[in-house]
Amino acid sequence: MRYEFSPLIAFTILSILAIIIAFGSFSITLVAIDVALWIYFAVSVKTVKSLEVSSSVFPLRVFTDDEVMCETKIKNPSTYLLSNVEIQDLSSDGYIFNGSKEISGSIPPGHTISLSYIMKFRTRGEHYFYGINIHVESTLKLFSIKRQIETERKILVFPKILPIDELKTTLIDPVSGKKTDFKILEDSSHIVGIREYAGEPFQRIHWKASAHTGDLMVKEYEYTGSSKIRMYVDYNLPKEIYARGVWAHMRKDYEEYASMASSGIVKYLYDKGMPITLKVLGNKLYTVDQIERDYIPYLDALAIAKGTDDPPDDLTLQTQIMGDIFSMSRTTTVIIISMYLTDSAIPKLLTVKSRVARLMVFVIPYGFRMPYDKKYDTYSVLPREVQKLRDQSAILVENNVMVHVMMDNESLDEVIKRYDKTMEIL
Repeated sequence: MRYEFSPLIAFTILSILAIIIAFGSFSITLVAIDVALWIYFAVSVKTVKSLEVSSSVFPLRVFTDDEVMCETKIKNPSTYLLSNVEIQDLSSDGYIFNGSKEISGSIPPGHTISLSYIMKFRTRGEHYFYGINIHVESTLKLFSIKRQIETERKILVFPKILPIDELKTTLIDPVSGKKTDFKILEDSSHIVGIREYAGEPFQRIHWKASAHTGDLMVKEYEYTGSSKIRMYVDYNLPKEIYARGVWAHMRKDYEEYASMASSGIVKYLYDKGMPITLKVLGNKLYTVDQIERDYIPYLDALAIAKGTDDPPDDLTLQTQIMGDIFSMSRTTTVIIISMYLTDSAIPKLLTVKSRVARLMVFVIPYGFRMPYDKKYDTYSVLPREVQKLRDQSAILVENNVMVHVMMDNESLDEVIKRYDKTMEIL
């Protein structure tokens, strides 16, 4: 607790001087008032010390821009009235959506006052609340009492899940006459469409659709397979970047975009029932290899991880990928999300592709357009090294390697669909 009673000391000195210079009823009255004020000060200090404070936030896990209810209750268990009380909740870096973080008034003995408001958070990660400030000031402002109470309140904010319509994971065609444990099956319980009859077995004919169209139509089923996903999300500032001061500032925004794209991909693959191994590279390595059908641990890692501007060698993207290369197989799809890659990474990417079914690389230097925003013109200029990588991406597509340098006016879904159309042409 902190006290400010300089005016009260000055008033005490004035009272003492008055009684020394001119002893009488007036000076005696001043001394009596002074004594009462000191008693009032002592009682106020004791009362403030006895205040019982409880704080809560709900829910403890939210997505960005979701509502968080914050409530603080202050109870006065003493037998004294506490007047001129100001209470301030030192919340974290979210923004107030409704209500106020401050309240003032009096707390009668045995009563409780409540401070409540609703917050939202624009960025993912762990957000802490710093404590409660209680400020009491006397009527004549002769003294003030400040007490700060630390409260253990923390919110984990998940990145917003970016909706993805389709993300194909290539399954290797079985070799004729060879036995393999890589099975490709049709799920007859999930019909994805119909098409004209072309010699298929009669049990595939969709009789109702055929009756409506007048032509024989057959059912198309969803395919299931044992494809495994290895996903690498790099929050760090790559070592190849030259103007590190500029890119270090931009990396903060990149982390938010990368986390949204990653969470959308994870949720899409989770819904398809595909096993995912996720590695998030930040100030330390976060690895999630969840066997159960639960995608929350993936969101935890994407939310908690924080990137660094100067990562050690063991936390660079290329080190992690090349270290895992012998755990990849022809039933693996590798997905990489990075802020900055140069064409020097192409040999390593081709090495990875030689061992896996499909390789997808998303380079996001300036973020991307949200799917609900309209298309707009962009004037962003790519660094020369990244532009070289983008120019060579067409050659990589021919090798079934998707490397796309995203511009700020492109959406993730547009990029994926454009690649799939390119593959259909090839």
